[in-house]
Amino acid sequence: MGTRTELEDWKKYKQEKATAFVSLGYSVSWYPDGDNWMEVYHPQRHQANEPELRASIKFFRDPSRFGIDGGRVSKLTIVTRDVDILQKVMGRPYETVETLFNYDRGADIDILDGHVSARKLCDIVLETLG
Repeated sequence: MGTRTELEDWKKYKQEKATAFVSLGYSVSWYPDGDNWMEVYHPQRHQANEPELRASIKFFRDPSRFGIDGGRVSKLTIVTRDVDILQKVMGRPYETVETLFNYDRGADIDILDGHVSARKLCDIVLETLG
């Protein structure tokens, strides 16, 4: 809750952050409202045999004691999602989702080691929004 000016400032702040991710080659999903969530991702690339890589982020404009390292990001989940189109067409189970990182007021899952692109996404999220 806040004034109209505060809401407009927040929307502008989120837009600047979304633009920063796009300039680094990521796709972004966000709403120009008071919502604190953003999705940053690389879509699945079947031709390159690469699953979708997605970060779901809850962040605030100001640092928080609940944020990662006392920063602005209070919730962060990074997953890979692989859809086998042939299996989907055949009516079989077709989706594999693996959670590589989850932070919700504390680290719950951190298996980013060995996942270079996921580690890079995590670092970029924390650098950009942190």
